[in-house]
Amino acid sequence: MCTNDARPHSSARRAVMLGIPALLVAGCAAPQRRPVSATGGFTEAGPDGKGRESAYTRRAREHMRRNLPNILLYTQDGEPVRFYDDLVKDRVVLINFMYTQCTGKCPPTTRALVKIQEQLADRVGTDILILSITLDPEVDTPEVLKAYADDFGAGPGWVYLTGQFDEIDELRHKLGVFDPDPILDADRTNHAGILTFGNERTGRWAALPARMDTDEIVKAVLRITREPRRRGDPVPVASRSRL
Repeated sequence: MCTNDARPHSSARRAVMLGIPALLVAGCAAPQRRPVSATGGFTEAGPDGKGRESAYTRRAREHMRRNLPNILLYTQDGEPVRFYDDLVKDRVVLINFMYTQCTGKCPPTTRALVKIQEQLADRVGTDILILSITLDPEVDTPEVLKAYADDFGAGPGWVYLTGQFDEIDELRHKLGVFDPDPILDADRTNHAGILTFGNERTGRWAALPARMDTDEIVKAVLRITREPRRRGDPVPVASRSRL
């Protein structure tokens, strides 16, 4: 499930409806289950009555692992990295597509990410990474990205990335950040205002428009950082008061 505002940007709405859920549930018939959070993680009872990872969550995570391209990218410091192995595996990631010559949606999105980075504080660079991937790799070399990152105040744990255009384009489509109309999809400004975030360990992914209030975006990101509560685990005191 993806939290969204009442009137989301059409590209963000398409990303949520056409991309991320398709990766999560393609070919998966979920077993009978109960939700444990607003972001769609589930547990089910095992033979001993204790909670275990649900088949739904397990299949969702494995599907993401099989389908996310493990492409070669370069950071703003010129370091070669693999998208899945080095950046996504076992982490929570917040991803946006951008390009340094963008004068419309990119600067406001980057400023929103600066606020999000500040609100998440030292979690960025530990269990959460922010990944900004250029849509214009021919122009956006590591040196150009580093200057851009420095200008906006990107801190540790916020990685700017460039690579081969065709591979980045495939990654964008796999993450659901695309428009089914090829003419609209070719306009990269349509993809610069969407934030995609996920927890690789649990298979939970969602997308939100960057224009949303940053407090709400941070709440959504923090929700997916939580591991699903196992059946049989004690209920937190704060939750008991609402039962």
